[in-house]
Order: sequence, then structure tokens, then C-alpha cells
Amino acid sequence: MSTGAEVRRTTLRSGAADRAERLGQHRSWRSAAALLGAALLLGGCSATGQEPGDAPAAAPETGGSPTPEAADQAALEAACTTFWGDPDYVDPLSRTVLDRAGTAAEAGPSDPFFYAMTGDDVEAAFEDAPEPAQQAAEALAEWFRTEPERGAEADADAFRSAFEGVAAQCQDVSPAALWTVAPGEEGTKPAALVCADVFDTPGTLTHFANANVLTSNMFKLVGLSPRTVPADREQDVAATAELLAAEITAVEDDAVRSALEQVRAPFQEALEGDSWSEGLQGPLTELGTACESAGYSSPGLGDMDNSAVVGAGAAPEGGHTQEGRS
Repeated sequence: MSTGAEVRRTTLRSGAADRAERLGQHRSWRSAAALLGAALLLGGCSATGQEPGDAPAAAPETGGSPTPEAADQAALEAACTTFWGDPDYVDPLSRTVLDRAGTAAEAGPSDPFFYAMTGDDVEAAFEDAPEPAQQAAEALAEWFRTEPERGAEADADAFRSAFEGVAAQCQDVSPAALWTVAPGEEGTKPAALVCADVFDTPGTLTHFANANVLTSNMFKLVGLSPRTVPADREQDVAATAELLAAEITAVEDDAVRSALEQVRAPFQEALEGDSWSEGLQGPLTELGTACESAGYSSPGLGDMDNSAVVGAGAAPEGGHTQEGRS
């Protein structure tokens, strides 16, 4: 198989030579060769453009194997997509990881093997990734193998550090990882990611510090239906208003931003002294419609948990999973 341009060879026996032979002309091949050599010398170069005596030019490389750097980049992107779920954020591994960590204090001691399997899943996702990403994944996996069995004594700070360590390795290829490491520029957070954070991401690393999704945690404060805002939850109300304000500032989509402002309104009103909430049914319906238009399928109101029990994929007592949306 040819791997490059082939040097064309000059045919020594031309049509003119054939005609000369048929006419009975007897020309010496040695003389013809001498004449040809002289012509080449006068031309000063070979048929390929090389100086006489030069070695043949190396054939140019054609579509071969990718460079090691390109292969590492592709492996990193594949691993990070599995973990973070970009760009559609449908059931990413990171969501399961947050859920498991959020339930470890309660259910970890009764079923440590269940949590250790989450560590196996994390390592498997990064098994072909470059070594730094593998090491970050191994640190997160080790947390699941050692901490959940400690129950309420599990090191939550160590989990946050390990989770953010994986994010740091993926931040150049994953918007979700980038926004986990630190807030980005205003108006640049993908709308689908914002919608996923509101509807389907466990609040393990938020001020709620549990495995409930944000909607479930909000229902406990301002309700899905009209209710009085609990007087003893003012700190959580303020923190939720701040969280929603950050999402409003960050999101790239105007319709999602407008809907989020309506979701935030009862929290802000409670902080201003109005303890009666009209509930979130209308605002969340509007947000769901905006998210659908932005490419994210949010759960219907009938699929949401109005009692704020453990949310998306959480493990209740005994370590068995329970999906938060159908």
C-alpha cells in the first residue's frame, strides 16, 4: 500500500525510439543514456525537484493514528460527559454522586456496600481518562468506600473537596464542571444546566445540605400551594432567595431568567415581611415551559415532591434507591 506520493519513473523506450528502430536506425542505448544524464545535469535537479544525489523526500503523513495529546483530550471529554452530563444533563453520574453523599449520614452505616458501589462507578467513568483525572476520581471513589459507614460522622468537607477536585479536572471541557468550581460570567450559564440545578440536582452542597432537589426544599418554605412561610425558617428563606438570585444573574436565556424571578418572588416577599405565600405552582409551571423551550425536560408538577422527602434517586433507610421523577 502506498503511503505517499510516488516518484514517476521516465520510460526509457519512447515512441520516437520505436519509429527509429522500424526505420533501421541503430542507435546505441549507452549513448542515449549518456544524453539523458547530461540533460538532467543541465536541468540541475531531479524530476521530483530534489538536488542530484539527495535522498528521496519522505512521503507526507496521511490520516494515521491521533497524537497522544489528542487521544488524552478525547478520553477526558468522554469521561467528563459521563460524569457531568453536558449538554443535556439527563441523569448524569454527578447527580447520583450528590444524592448518595446526601443520604450517607442516615443510610450509610446500614448498607456501606451500596455506597462503595458508587465509588466503583466513579472510577469506571474515568478509567480511560488522563492520569490527573483518574487520580481525582479515585479520591472521590475512596470517600464512598470509607465515609458513608461512619454515618453522621462522615466527613462532608472531604466530600466537597473530592467532588470539586473532579470538577477542576473537567472544567475545560464541561460547563457543569466549570460552574461547580466557581461562578462564570453573568449571562453565560447554559439554560439547560440552570433548569437541571433547580428541578433535578440534589442539594447536598447547598445550604440545605440534603439529598432533596431544590424544588422539594423550596416547598417546605413557601409551598407548592398557598401557605404561610414558617417563621423559624428565615435563614433558609434568605439563603434560597440568594441562590435563586445567583441563577437569575447567571442564566443565558431570557425566558428562563424571567420565570426564575417569579419563583424567587415569594422568598423575597417573605424577607420583606409578607409571610403569606401564594405557592410555587404557577411560577414553576412557567419555568418548566421555559426550560422545555431551552431544551431541558423538567418534571411535571405531579411528579414533584410537595413534602420535601429525599429527592432524585435518593436512598432511604436500608439503602435502596427511590427515583425523584418518572
